[in-house]
Amino acid sequence: MSMPVIDLEEIDPRDALAAIMASIALQEAAIAHVLNAEGEKIQAVVGLEDATLEELQGINESVGDLVDSVSSLAGEIQRKLRTAMEALYPGELPEIAATLTVRLIDEGGLPVNAADAGFTLISNTNPSVQFESFPVGSAVRINNIPPGMYTLQQTSPADGHLVDPNPHCVEVLSDGSIRFDGADASIHPPTVTNETAP
Repeated sequence: MSMPVIDLEEIDPRDALAAIMASIALQEAAIAHVLNAEGEKIQAVVGLEDATLEELQGINESVGDLVDSVSSLAGEIQRKLRTAMEALYPGELPEIAATLTVRLIDEGGLPVNAADAGFTLISNTNPSVQFESFPVGSAVRINNIPPGMYTLQQTSPADGHLVDPNPHCVEVLSDGSIRFDGADASIHPPTVTNETAP
């Protein structure tokens, strides 16, 4: 069987880059679906009356591993987007807005259903610039964050839990990468602890 031949002269470079950017958008949508499915899995197991501690810990480890992998993939997607943008806009690269995903855990490290949790991201240079979170399973997301320095504050708790009183430092770089409390968010996916309410 012969190898297929692709005539690169017939491919418009800008069309190819547009297709790459469309594939990046589809990958981001797929990540959102995966995170949502993991949240539903957590809800199903936590809702079982006869769930054992070992089963809950197993689910926690499974979800944690998957979210860590997804976060690493999200970092790779950001780098791919940066490369495509540099090719599309040589010498005039626009800033890339970022997406922040934060996992909620309890004091034992188990995932917390984030459905009722709320967070606000506030610009350090202009406090009137604020972004609100939306829940995705056991995490919250904030989209379209321009580069800058921010403070993340929890405004409402997850059901049956307490609000995290600690403000968190968020730095969004011009390439779309994020540092959360000083750590690279693509290497160390950020978590916030919501202690169980007494």
